[in-house]
Amino acid sequence: MAERAKLYLLLGLLALLAAVVYYYKFAGGTQAVVASSSSSSYKPIVVDNPALHLDRIERLRKLEYRPTGRNIFSAELPPPPEPKKAEERRPVGPMPPPPEPALVVPFKYYGYSADAVTKKRRGFFTNGEDVFIAAEGEVVQGRFRVLSIGNTSAEVEEMSSSRRAKLTMEAPPAGPQ
Repeated sequence: MAERAKLYLLLGLLALLAAVVYYYKFAGGTQAVVASSSSSSYKPIVVDNPALHLDRIERLRKLEYRPTGRNIFSAELPPPPEPKKAEERRPVGPMPPPPEPALVVPFKYYGYSADAVTKKRRGFFTNGEDVFIAAEGEVVQGRFRVLSIGNTSAEVEEMSSSRRAKLTMEAPPAGPQ
């Protein structure tokens, strides 16, 4: 090869080298791998005994998978669990006392009258053939206090137990004809 050809080849290779260096340094080409600073902060985990824990592995092998019924590939929630039956539920602790029986009032409410001047109402109550007339706050048969008298009902309270009952208006008893 002639000296002149060797010189052209050398100049060409130097130009190629300059182009590659320029490309990687200034034009954003891939950079050479540089040692990361995180490697200097790496500290391995301290393990006292690096041997395999065969007892734990065996326990995991015997573990049985119990599915919950949910499809892990679906975003939908599974249906809610069915509620337990009432007979399966048992209260914890002492049993609550039974509810008090309903208040039995021996008379019926069948009407009222209103005083035009004082606007006080008097209710008419009957127990068979006995008729009682009582205003609000008065006592009937020595045991029941009349709390309120309305157009269609009257409220009474048993004085000994403070239990209340609401009497609805009933038709007056049919008298002798």
